[in-house]
Formats: sequence, structure tokens, C-alpha cells
Amino acid sequence: MKPMIVTCTPLCVVGMQIETKPMSPQIPELWSRFVQREHEISGVLDPRVTYGVMQIEVGGSGALRYLAGLSVTDQTAFVPAGMSAVTIPAGQYAVFEFPLSDIGSSFDFIFNNWLPSSRYTQAGSPLFERYGADFDPTVPSSRMEAYIPVASSLNDAQLAGQAGHQRQAASHRTLG
Repeated sequence: MKPMIVTCTPLCVVGMQIETKPMSPQIPELWSRFVQREHEISGVLDPRVTYGVMQIEVGGSGALRYLAGLSVTDQTAFVPAGMSAVTIPAGQYAVFEFPLSDIGSSFDFIFNNWLPSSRYTQAGSPLFERYGADFDPTVPSSRMEAYIPVASSLNDAQLAGQAGHQRQAASHRTLG
């Protein structure tokens, strides 16, 4: 599984939030409750696209704040009672696409294989799931995306050196 690295603009998501643990059965239960109330959110960008926004508590608890929501056009939008708003800052994200049935193994791969061996570190912004218009939670093969905030772990000099090395290797391939 190879990610696409993208630059995202800020995104405000309004929805219902819980504090739980990763992969908890409370998360699907939250989605069921949220779907019943999503009509209360105004200024929705695309009512067919939903987001799961995750913020892991720094420290020993490992608590996860998970928000099931919709993106809105205005960060100052009205937030219905019992709901919260989270603004995801602009930045660079590694985007992974996979079927819902592989959510556990995909996150395991991202954090235990891809990220440690990549030239990126996880940035401090929330990570989020994006469920497109054609997503169906009752179909295990439905595709979803995970957006992981990243920053380059290489400094500018290392990046320049790496680019120079790649150009040099490319010229040797074309000459040979």
C-alpha cells in the first residue's frame, strides 16, 4: 500500500464526538447516532461525504477523541447541541485508500511499517478518515481513505542532497 502525498487546505468538521480507544465498538455506535442527527448541521459542503476525525491523547492514556461528522463551509458555523467542531489545519498528508474490511490491518501497516520506514514523521494535526459519496458501511469492500498528517523528517540540505543523488543516478542510467 503506497500513499499519495497531498497538500490540504483547512477543513472544519462538525459532528458528534466521543473519547474511546482505537478500534473500539463505540466508534460504529457513534456513527449510528450521528447519522440520525446529521440533518441538524447547516452549511455542509457535501452531505454525501463524511469524516472520522481522530486525535490521540499525548501521554500514557492512549485515549482517542473520535468525531464523526460532515465538513462545513464556515469555521464559525452554528454547532448543534451535543455536537462539536474540529478544524483540521492545512498541511501535508499521506493519503491511503483501502476497503473498510481492512481498516485495522491498514492502520497497523501505516503506523508500524510505512511511517517508520518513510522519510516522514507524523505531524501534530488530527488524522482523519474520509468516506466518499459511494461508501456503504454495510459493504465490507467499500473504499475509504485515511489522511495522516506528515512532515518531512529530512532537512533542506538532506533533501537537496537526495535530489542531486537521484539526478546523478538517472544520468548514469541514461548514459549506460
